[in-house]
Amino acid sequence: MSNETASTTAEAPNRIDSIRQRLMESERFGYLLSPGSGLLWVLLFLFLPMTVIVAFSLFRAGEFGTIIYEPTLENYRRFVNGSVYHRVIARSLLIGVVTTLIVLPFGYTLGYFLGRSKSRWTPILLGLVVVQFWVPLVIRTYAWIPILGRQGIFNDFLLWLGVVGQPVEILYTTHGMILGLAVSIMPFMVLPVYSIVSTIDEEIIQAAKTLGASDARAFREVTLPLSWPGVVSGILFTFILSAGSYLAPQLLGGTNDRLIAPVIETVFSQDFNWPFAATLSLVYVAMIVGILYLFSRKADIEEALEGTQL
Repeated sequence: MSNETASTTAEAPNRIDSIRQRLMESERFGYLLSPGSGLLWVLLFLFLPMTVIVAFSLFRAGEFGTIIYEPTLENYRRFVNGSVYHRVIARSLLIGVVTTLIVLPFGYTLGYFLGRSKSRWTPILLGLVVVQFWVPLVIRTYAWIPILGRQGIFNDFLLWLGVVGQPVEILYTTHGMILGLAVSIMPFMVLPVYSIVSTIDEEIIQAAKTLGASDARAFREVTLPLSWPGVVSGILFTFILSAGSYLAPQLLGGTNDRLIAPVIETVFSQDFNWPFAATLSLVYVAMIVGILYLFSRKADIEEALEGTQL
């Protein structure tokens, strides 16, 4: 009996090592451990926080910032009946669309130039685009204040050109906010376009020209369709970041430029109404997802994202 017990005890570590070896060789187990793409990471850092936000939206706020843990739809009824929040969300989406339409032609042009250029200056120009990510967004946003002010560089330049006779109000206006947004978000359009354009085979374009296509037609029928994945990715990044921007409306916008992100922050940190702030966040996320779904009906987002190398 003692020999059997000793044999079983000796076999236990071997079984554990065998199970460990099988787990390490298993593709599914490796997928769970893969940072950034594993299911476990998605559950912890996406679904779990969203579940908490959904739960908070179903509670109500009590006095002095307390939370009453009783299921209710009061927050959603408040949103449906609050036209001011409808206008804020509509304005946020509009700012996102306008900013995207401004960034698209400039970002595509710069990304296309960097992707097709063979100049020795190309790495330097590309570095100037990437270096913006090394500077915190808050610093880049604050930098626009002395540029757009009445005594700022932009007004001095307009006065020097003779375009205006006196300084114009740009700072703390919608135009100044959109300008700051567009420049700050520009790299998110440039880099996807550059990434996909740089992979286009020059021989394909030359073949189209050999068959009689002009430069404009070769671009329209060859280059543009091949670069479409980068365009779609840039549009997605630009729209989502601009529609949900917080710093630009706070630092560069006027009193009427209240977008949804600053409003949610106010409800959260000043009103201490966490349940209603969670409701506003969920409603806005649902609207963004709905818009992206409608956009996906016209553009194959999955294929576009797979074709973009970032």
